[in-house]
Amino acid sequence: MANPVLERIQRVMRAFMPQEEDFFVLFGEAADYARQAADCLHSLMGNYKRLDVAVEDIANIEHAADRVVHSVLHRLNSTFVTPVLFDREDLYRIAERMDDIPDLVKGAIDRMQTYQIEKPTKECVRQADMLQRAVGVLSDTMHRLHTLRPGSGEYCAHINTIENEADLLLKKTLGDLFNSGEGAKYVLKWKDIYEVLEQAIDTCEVVANLVEAVIIKNA
Repeated sequence: MANPVLERIQRVMRAFMPQEEDFFVLFGEAADYARQAADCLHSLMGNYKRLDVAVEDIANIEHAADRVVHSVLHRLNSTFVTPVLFDREDLYRIAERMDDIPDLVKGAIDRMQTYQIEKPTKECVRQADMLQRAVGVLSDTMHRLHTLRPGSGEYCAHINTIENEADLLLKKTLGDLFNSGEGAKYVLKWKDIYEVLEQAIDTCEVVANLVEAVIIKNA
């Protein structure tokens, strides 16, 4: 015969125990929005006449990404136990840094509109391509987060390679920019945009390293 008191206790406990798959689904959604943000930028580079549309699109993507992160934080604040391998601080840091990617892409696209940039430079196009590649690797990684084990960190090496390429590109691009003879306003506008895009690429590496550190820590 069922014990009604025990059943009530079990229901209460289940309400406070996290479902691991819920967290993994939410991180997958956050990765999807990061990828959508990178795709939005990449598409804009191929059709810059869509700038005003891209500004609206990236705002919607960024807001959706924020909602996912808020869902993660809400679940963390309402549960006693975090999923296997992840402690509360791990989940907070990964969620917040994932959310930085759409934020930074939005910042770059918004600046293009605010600064009245007439067309993207070839360096900006290359940065958009690198970001799309890095986010693609990161998104694939986040979707298989629950299966990762020590030694499966090829995603870190891949993103690190892209990030190193981006660092070299930024260094050369800024050098060329400051020696271009262009006016101060032009130089400052593009310096700002280049650095924001570089930060977005850097963030992909940061998230990958956070994930790898968690896997190794709990091996």
